[in-house]
Amino acid sequence: MKHRPVALLVALVAVLAAALPSAAGSASTSTRYMVLLAGQQTDSGFTATGSVAAARSLVQQNGGTVAADLSRQIGVLVADSMNPAFATSIGSSSLVAEVAQDFGWKAFPSYEEAIASGQLVLCAPEACPPPPGGPETTTDPGEVLQWDMQQIDAPAAHQIHAGSLAVDVGVLDSGIDAHHVDFKKNGVSNVDTSRGRDYTLVGTHNVETDNQFHGTHVAGTIAARVNGLGIVGVAPNVTLVPVKVCDASGYCYATPVVEGITYAGDIKLDTINMSFFVDDDELLGSTEFKCNNDPIQRAFRHAVERAIQYARGQGVTPVAALGNSDEDLAHPEAGNDCEVVPAETQGVIGTMALGRQAEKAGYSNYGSGMTDVAAPGGNGTTGVCTNTILSTLPGNLYGCIQGTSMASPHTTGVVALIISRYGKLVGDDVQLSPTKVESYLQSTVIDQGLKGYDECFGHGRINALRAVKHETSNVYDPVAPFCPEYTE
Repeated sequence: MKHRPVALLVALVAVLAAALPSAAGSASTSTRYMVLLAGQQTDSGFTATGSVAAARSLVQQNGGTVAADLSRQIGVLVADSMNPAFATSIGSSSLVAEVAQDFGWKAFPSYEEAIASGQLVLCAPEACPPPPGGPETTTDPGEVLQWDMQQIDAPAAHQIHAGSLAVDVGVLDSGIDAHHVDFKKNGVSNVDTSRGRDYTLVGTHNVETDNQFHGTHVAGTIAARVNGLGIVGVAPNVTLVPVKVCDASGYCYATPVVEGITYAGDIKLDTINMSFFVDDDELLGSTEFKCNNDPIQRAFRHAVERAIQYARGQGVTPVAALGNSDEDLAHPEAGNDCEVVPAETQGVIGTMALGRQAEKAGYSNYGSGMTDVAAPGGNGTTGVCTNTILSTLPGNLYGCIQGTSMASPHTTGVVALIISRYGKLVGDDVQLSPTKVESYLQSTVIDQGLKGYDECFGHGRINALRAVKHETSNVYDPVAPFCPEYTE
């Protein structure tokens, strides 16, 4: 008898709680710090202006222990210390450019919080009916609900190219349930746990599991297999590499994020997805934005910038979610020196979210110079899969969620298809420069809204079929709704 996934769908309310403050250290507990060394970042690595050995000694002299040494790649030492004066003491040294206590934000609810608050709801399949028009010929039963894949012509693209196992996609998130049946074909999973890493600060470090559910949902959108079960991802034949940077409580701290991006460069992943943000109904003190006038947030931004530059130098194409505060990122309420990190970091493909009719999702951030591309992320209500994104969840479950967190993996999947089709295989590494990947992606979109690049949809809506065929002729969608946020 064939093993079938549990016939339950899980729906998640898209409107999540505002970010919680990060935990503070004290003299009686060890606190983690990010120490940025003085020097110059290049695409190939970091050149310190002073002695790295002296910097390590400085950490030790001030009661610190080096937990991770990223000095060669990005000039960062991750240090733990019980000394409350640690940051002040070493920050005065000419060897150090910046130092900050680790910084985190509440990106997602834990599984228990989501259940207790009613954000996570179990429902029978009939509660999530198929879209109008009746069934279609398909191999995987859940495809009938995947309006998002139809919107970007993924099924048609698969007839030409469905991705290559030689292409490695890093999922920087809460982890991936590597044992989910929809990542397996002929009994073999496309989740490579041998190269997986867990950089989270607390919890059980097991790269074969998901700390909660977010990462598994993202991974399914990218690369759920064509196997007669569940759903199909954008690039079902690529390899997924889980890199845990968000813990079970829903916190994504600065040092795990920077370590994860740097690791992606170290092992030369082809592309990485960073869906770190969920809905914040009100900005308040949301840590979705990192501001230069705050020394801790500034240090985090600079460390991420170094890590992204290094990763791109190693051939990694980074993709990220623009965030869900319905903010014009070119003129955010927090101030023009504030950015969504990593989506607004130079070299990252920032993705906004579309609804089923290709309209701007009501929650999606946007902004001139900030939005690179548009992708389906959902724009509906809880439990209604016809307007939100159906994908995998831990325990052989499936669920419908919405957010730019869901839009970003669609873009990552198309990026993986581009690299699979047009990259050059050198040994066991597929090579296509991030600059060329960006060009292929942006030149094959479908234009919508104001013609040409615009503040809302960026270069346009991603299209998997045009991407694998490298169709660069201009195509404009006259039916897609205009963006209500357009300025005069």
